[in-house]
Amino acid sequence: MQDASPESTPTARRFFAVAGQQLGGTLLGFLVWVLLARMLKVSEFGEFNAAYGVAIMAGTLANLGLAQYVTVPFRNAIRNGDFAVARGLRRAAPWCVAGSGVLAYLVIYLAHLMFNQISMVRDESFAVVLAMLPLVAIMLYFVATANTCGAPGRAMFLSVSGLQILIVIGLGATWLLDREEFNMLDAAAVWVGAMMVVCIALWRLNLAVEPAGFKHGRETLAWRAWASGTLPFFLAGSASVMLIQAPFLVLGWIHASGREAAMFAAADRLAQLLAVAGLAGTAMFLPLLADAIQSDDPHYLRRLVRRWMRLVGTANLVGLGILVVFGGRILEIYGPEYRTAYPLLLVTGTSIGFSMTASISLSMVQYAGGGWSVIKTSLLWSVIGIVAMLVLGYLGEAGLMNATLALRQEGGSVKGGRFKAPIASELSGN
Repeated sequence: MQDASPESTPTARRFFAVAGQQLGGTLLGFLVWVLLARMLKVSEFGEFNAAYGVAIMAGTLANLGLAQYVTVPFRNAIRNGDFAVARGLRRAAPWCVAGSGVLAYLVIYLAHLMFNQISMVRDESFAVVLAMLPLVAIMLYFVATANTCGAPGRAMFLSVSGLQILIVIGLGATWLLDREEFNMLDAAAVWVGAMMVVCIALWRLNLAVEPAGFKHGRETLAWRAWASGTLPFFLAGSASVMLIQAPFLVLGWIHASGREAAMFAAADRLAQLLAVAGLAGTAMFLPLLADAIQSDDPHYLRRLVRRWMRLVGTANLVGLGILVVFGGRILEIYGPEYRTAYPLLLVTGTSIGFSMTASISLSMVQYAGGGWSVIKTSLLWSVIGIVAMLVLGYLGEAGLMNATLALRQEGGSVKGGRFKAPIASELSGN
């Protein structure tokens, strides 16, 4: 049975240490997006974020659910000392992720070419930004395996803070070398280069922290078991990431607007501060959660859930209060015009905070074998959310036209961000 000693339950001190690393990286990420917004025109910033959002969405799908699935077989191998199946999965998974990433790139780029007449994203821009797609998938896998092997802090630093530091350095160097001609293609090249360096660093971290049993010995390739095990995570993750990133798809290819994509991106990047506690908690709690469920220890499981709610829930309430009071002023750091995204920031921040706090229930159901229940609910919610985005998008265009006509009759003017913000709030879907 899983040891239920106090040492096996994440302490507040350790949680805030990991959360502090995540917060530092998130703040760095916010500054990166502020820097990019200052370096690009509003329309170019929106174009980059539209392509970037689709790249993140496709990269998460290309991960095939492995980032969530590997926790159970890897932890079982560490606990039981039988590494044959885990060793085979360790060898096969990176190749599967890389191959699915390349395939996803081809499919999405061809789809973009089919809709390029209504898209605001240029072909060359989309191609360069999507180069990071396989890197996203591989990075998610390496972070998950490092967490499973007991190195969440180092993996968090490399994938969050380390990545943002490299991007800041790259943007600064590129700006100095080509200040007059800097554009989103230069920005995309910086992102791709930084992600490649981080993926290599995460790979080396895994080699350093993995138990010796993962590296040497007989391998078992359990393809059928892996496929059936990853499918629930893949489908549930697909539904979730579609809702989170679909606004960039809608604003880039359906109701194409560089300005509105920029406003949504500004609010979304700032609202990611509400994901800090949940991401830190995920890195620390999920391996222990899997152990508790596999060991059938309900007392230990309840203790983990209570600790999660106290730590993650409280941190998210404090973060939301900060955004309510100071969010409008913080948005102005992007530029004065970005303050119009304040209503969107509140809706997006609330949804992120709530979903991250409640995410432990999703992991519990999945690890306990109830993945298909999660899938059905997630897919239904995704369909409702995407349909709502499309309908509200069309209604939003009509409302904006009527408001513009009315204000013109009164001799006034209208700014797109102000009237589109409530519509964009509905598109957040986090």
